[in-house]
Amino acid sequence: MEKYHVLEMIGEGSFGRVYKGRRKYSAQVVALKFIPKLGRSEKELRNLQREIEIMRGLRHPNIVHMLDSFETDKEVVVVTDYAEGELFQILEDDGKLPEDQVQAIAAQLVSALYYLHSHRILHRDMKPQNILLAKGGGIKLCDFG
Repeated sequence: MEKYHVLEMIGEGSFGRVYKGRRKYSAQVVALKFIPKLGRSEKELRNLQREIEIMRGLRHPNIVHMLDSFETDKEVVVVTDYAEGELFQILEDDGKLPEDQVQAIAAQLVSALYYLHSHRILHRDMKPQNILLAKGGGIKLCDFG
């Protein structure tokens, strides 16, 4: 953790916790996903390492970019781009989206999925919680399952 400041918790789930952070000595805001090792099987930890390796090689404007990953004695930490929020939260708060915004999101999702499929990668966990909102109205697909 010598490279990052943890600023605030932004999410929590069965996988662990996600914090907003900042890379030390810069203004770069990141997301830090802390995944506990304790209570996870060897198979789960291998699958996690496999997902990290897959994410490390992905470069697409609509897929969250993994910047770094490392392990502590108790956790695996994955550092990614920071996104402004979840599509799920907007749908939950507002109930719906304007048609033009739905079309834009759908086009970006198709582009991201085409990229993944052309690299023989399946997402396996498509849901609004795994579609993040980037600055400028773009989306970022995350958490490949």
